[in-house]
Amino acid sequence: MSDSNKSKETKLIYEGSVKRLYQSPTDEESLWFEFTDDYSIFDWGKMPNTILNKGKALTFLGAYFFDVFGKSSFWQALPDSKHMKRFGGDWLKRRFTHVVFENLLSNGMPHHFKCLSDGKTTIDPNTVSGASPLYMEVIKAEVPNPECRKILNHELYFYPHLEDAKGRDFTRRLIPLEVVFRFGMPEGSSLTSRLKKNPAYLKELGLPATPTPGEWFPVPVIEFFTKLEPSDRLLTWAEASLISGLSADAFQSMCEMTLAASLGLYHIFAERGIELWDGKFEFIVDYTVAGAPQVMLADSIGPDELRLIYRGHHLSKELIRQIYRDSSWAQALGKAKDIAKQRQGSDFKRICIEELKQTPALLNPQEKEIVDSLYGSLVNHVANHEVFAQQPAIDQFVEKLDKTLSKSSSGWHTGSSESQHPRRRGQSGKASIHQEKEISIKPRGDNR
Repeated sequence: MSDSNKSKETKLIYEGSVKRLYQSPTDEESLWFEFTDDYSIFDWGKMPNTILNKGKALTFLGAYFFDVFGKSSFWQALPDSKHMKRFGGDWLKRRFTHVVFENLLSNGMPHHFKCLSDGKTTIDPNTVSGASPLYMEVIKAEVPNPECRKILNHELYFYPHLEDAKGRDFTRRLIPLEVVFRFGMPEGSSLTSRLKKNPAYLKELGLPATPTPGEWFPVPVIEFFTKLEPSDRLLTWAEASLISGLSADAFQSMCEMTLAASLGLYHIFAERGIELWDGKFEFIVDYTVAGAPQVMLADSIGPDELRLIYRGHHLSKELIRQIYRDSSWAQALGKAKDIAKQRQGSDFKRICIEELKQTPALLNPQEKEIVDSLYGSLVNHVANHEVFAQQPAIDQFVEKLDKTLSKSSSGWHTGSSESQHPRRRGQSGKASIHQEKEISIKPRGDNR
């Protein structure tokens, strides 16, 4: 990191609901990620509140996991983890003897993270609470935005890297997939309905038998979704391999890295008493490495990409989704999306606001107090030391959550009526491994 100040030459190249991307003013090959305290759920975009410490917490955790995964010593110790015993022995042996994992044992996992910065100098991750601003510096990669074409009433997406790969000078590019891993199928999971509609999908997942809701899988499974289209489409393995634009070896490497990284996260969280149920990764491919192109872990890793449960409670954005899920706004939003789909391209957000007259309400004081403690408490618990001051310990956090829920039969209404503050009705925010914990694959409004 250069000592040059962030200047007027710093170019904002992307701004989403919760993250900004800047071109580094000192290095053409680097980008700066800035995570904000804003949050987005249900494709809506920026919600009316902000969350204390959220941006810095996501930045810290992203740097933390990239740093851990980048160390060969972590992967050398992973096969001996007591938490690996729950997975199939033969399956686990194949993972730990695969050439991709053997490379992790020697070199660590390749990733795009470089350092944390305040825009002037590199900073210690443990000092992030006092850094302002705070950026995650990463290796730059080209984004191959697809072109949408309507051909004979079919809406199709064409990816430029597939068409032009031989004629273009790619240095690095984003692999336009979200790779989702799942350790189980919670109650209410979208996977339940997919398997019911298409039992043959079980074979594609690689599961030996149809799981029941709330069941852990014998081994984690992988699913693929589009990343750069207006809505995230579930893909078959054949479609994912084509859209990826990768060679067979590189695609297999991405899959093995996904399984290794999911097991690594499972171990880290299990050591801290947290259940990891599912999550997603993103990758870039680097063509500058000698020999074959190198697949690298990218974007960020944190509670907005993972489903985490501690003592029956969500420690991720799912907790916030639960607050709003049964609100009059959320119900109207679902209707607006259906109407927009019928109109083939209508703006569902405009329909919700203008036609259905619904917008998300502010969090009430009790909800705001809980949500403001979520990210800081999680970081301190994962790091095992105080990164953010004056945050409750994780056990104190869930005890506070339990008390708040117990004060009202409606779960989240602790100080206002439904007419004054439409929220959840007749449903507790607590979740166990047998309750609904389906990950929300990153909607277009949840830019990370």
